[in-house]
Amino acid sequence: MTNMSELAAIWQFTRTRLVQAIEGLNEAQLNWRLFEGAHSIAEYLYHVAGAELYWAHHLGDWRPANEFEAGVLACATDSFLNAKPFPLPQSVCTLYDVERALNLSRMHLSPILESPMPEQLAKPVRSPIGDPITGREGLIRVAQHAAYHTGQIWLMRMHPAFPKG
Repeated sequence: MTNMSELAAIWQFTRTRLVQAIEGLNEAQLNWRLFEGAHSIAEYLYHVAGAELYWAHHLGDWRPANEFEAGVLACATDSFLNAKPFPLPQSVCTLYDVERALNLSRMHLSPILESPMPEQLAKPVRSPIGDPITGREGLIRVAQHAAYHTGQIWLMRMHPAFPKG
């Protein structure tokens, strides 16, 4: 059985690696696409933040306070797990706004991961990919989620056509 403090440590580690993967990027690099229709690094980052907010929303009391936050939440699924278009405008695919989204999701998910209540762990939830799971299972998934996309970001950064800094 996974200890929840260990899970929080895994999440902190994966988020640290995510930050390292985007250090020093400029706006052109943040928005570069490997090919037409591929996600940009900015979109991957919004997706990570959106998935974290998804769990803060379903297991905590977080609700989007404005259109930007609602758009970030929609990034958990839209254009990643369904055929909908990416939910945020290009105008917010900036270093400032991506960092704002990641800070928002950290602020709201961190307390749940660090000290989940028994009812949060037992709560039945439909995951972003559609399967029925418990809150505990969702927290296990989200703890490692940033690591998956960090690997994609590093692959993009190593591509010969990736814009120079």
